[in-house]
Amino acid sequence: METYNRDRHLHGVEEYEQQVHQSTGRDFSIGLILGLAVGTIGGLLLAPKSGDALRDDITGQANKLSRNLGTDESDSSLKEKAEQKTDELRDKLKDKKDEAVVKKSEMDEKNRVKSIDESDMKAQKEAIQEEVSEDYTKDARTVDMSKYEEKNE
Repeated sequence: METYNRDRHLHGVEEYEQQVHQSTGRDFSIGLILGLAVGTIGGLLLAPKSGDALRDDITGQANKLSRNLGTDESDSSLKEKAEQKTDELRDKLKDKKDEAVVKKSEMDEKNRVKSIDESDMKAQKEAIQEEVSEDYTKDARTVDMSKYEEKNE
């Protein structure tokens, strides 16, 4: 009599699921590339043109492509465009750096003013409390308002 091994069964299922998740994308990509290559070659070989005409077309397209890519004018224009873009990016980077320096200095100034304001406010509060304090009161924040009442005569 054969017994059922639950752990072995689950281990097999996990391996299968892991294998499916890992290989699906890679296998599809490889299959797609191979299918495109085989289809292109088959299409060229089964085309209604003769072999000589097909080779001439392929050679002509290859020569045209190499002329377009190999000219000195296109290389120099590409280099000029690349240099222009590089200069533009450097200018933008410099502008952003300057803006960052300005913002940092503004923040530093705000913090400096804030700290000065806080210390000044504290000093002013202490001065007012000293000025208002009276000899007979224990708390400097307490003021006898009876002196300031309006008198009805």
